[in-house]
Amino acid sequence: MTFLTTLDDKALANGGKPDFSLSQRGRSAMEILGSLQKFSSGKLRPAARAEFEADETAAKLSAQHAADTEGKDGRERIAAARLIARSKPMFRLERFIQRYVAEEVFNTGIPAIEERRPMFEAFVNAPIAKPAGGTLELTGIEAPRYWETEWHLEPGGWEGYDLYGPLFAFAVGPFVFSKGGYAAVGVGDDIAQQRIKTVRQFPKAHYERIYEPGCGGATTFRALNTVFPDAELVGSDLSAGLLKGGHRMAESQGLKAHLKQREITRTGEPDASFDGVITYALHHELPPKENAKLFEEMYRILKPGGDIVISDPPPFRVVDLFHAVVLDWETENRGEPFFSAVLHSSLEQQLKDAGFTNVEGYALGQDWYPWITRATKPVDQQLEKAA
Repeated sequence: MTFLTTLDDKALANGGKPDFSLSQRGRSAMEILGSLQKFSSGKLRPAARAEFEADETAAKLSAQHAADTEGKDGRERIAAARLIARSKPMFRLERFIQRYVAEEVFNTGIPAIEERRPMFEAFVNAPIAKPAGGTLELTGIEAPRYWETEWHLEPGGWEGYDLYGPLFAFAVGPFVFSKGGYAAVGVGDDIAQQRIKTVRQFPKAHYERIYEPGCGGATTFRALNTVFPDAELVGSDLSAGLLKGGHRMAESQGLKAHLKQREITRTGEPDASFDGVITYALHHELPPKENAKLFEEMYRILKPGGDIVISDPPPFRVVDLFHAVVLDWETENRGEPFFSAVLHSSLEQQLKDAGFTNVEGYALGQDWYPWITRATKPVDQQLEKAA
């Protein structure tokens, strides 16, 4: 589930370019939060790491963690390392700032949007000058219980504020997220370019139809269209608000995409109807059992020989112990109830269990993020499953 986080003249040339922004007060407040986040992750976190690694017990645990490539004792080891990290002043300070920024992007950002609500409402509801021909299907389905949480500390969850789209596009995205250094994103990372790099991990040069479960807004579709301009793009999500915003953004950018409100483990798509599937920052927001069901569904809708590409935070077993503690912190402190459970699990194994082959996982950038997992539905699926 993702939001569009950048707006530029070229992208919005077809009638979507706004002639307004946050007020100076709202903009400067968000810029302060972005600078705090960058300072926390860029300056304080390395100092916290050095303090942690200087601890004799932490050093022993780190060596054990590096040797345990399968993550067999990961839970106990990370729990022990967490206690050590929390005893260190620099770690507590760095994490305090991260939590503060995570809360304040809403406590500060929502009032900044409200200050100019009429303009943002007009932008959201304005007709598209040159529609791209995409579609939006809203069915009003009942969301599963696990979905009822305040994701990323967003008041009311995904549907809790009617102008979350503008909040991320005009405030949080350009002034805070653009700095990187939050959650699994490394300091200074360009999240728009990370999406394009992820899309380039598809092994083939051409795809006819690509599906994205949990698509949220149109951000990943834009990256897909950059790399595969001729592919038909279809996505689904539970959030009506995200889908509406994504549809509007896609249409205003001349990007034809078909968005549907669906339970992603029951898409309703025909068997073998896509040759590509992509997920972006989705699986850590699902319980592990739901991920297993999702992979079975993606296997069903993929054509034999079709590919799946996944971008998500790295599993605990591949990162160093200090970074594992940093990622584990997200579960209790940034509205990520399934973060640790998924990072302890193996998406690779779940893909294999669903029938996929050629399964591999690897890092694209700093701090092991984005972590790419990709696989293929075998051409002769019955023989593969029998084997």
